[in-house]
Amino acid sequence: DPPYPLSLGLTALRHWTAGTAVDAAGLDPRRLARRTRVHAAVGRRFLAGVRTGAAREELRGRLEPFFAEHDVLLTPALARRSPKAGPWHERGWLRNVLADTNYSPMTPPWNLTGWPAMAVPFGTLSSGAPCAVQLAGRPGSEAVLLDVAQRIEELRPWRRTAEPA
Repeated sequence: DPPYPLSLGLTALRHWTAGTAVDAAGLDPRRLARRTRVHAAVGRRFLAGVRTGAAREELRGRLEPFFAEHDVLLTPALARRSPKAGPWHERGWLRNVLADTNYSPMTPPWNLTGWPAMAVPFGTLSSGAPCAVQLAGRPGSEAVLLDVAQRIEELRPWRRTAEPA
């Protein structure tokens, strides 16, 4: 397993909310959903710290030794089935954040480091819903990840759900 720091979840939340704060700057807050306004407000508290890049560099430093010994990391793309459809825009900020982070906890390290990662289709669940694996690698390993993705598709061809155009 990669040496993920215990602080990874909080670091990811800081960067996620700070990014929303940047995106929302200059927008009319009355046109934003309440949860988005809250997300941006939380992020404004973290902007200065996020802009230093220290947390990203620390994470890169922790993960580099793993990729000195491994070419590719293979994980589930998602941790569980998607949340049920519903009026998520009417639900509170924390409920949305918890649903999102519990559903997709595997992607933040690669969003934070900026290192290559990809989701690759990998069959379907018993419900018929598609599932996928995530491939991640060291900087510059895009060709390796694409090669592994091709091999996965050859071994387990992707079921097309839509007719070709």
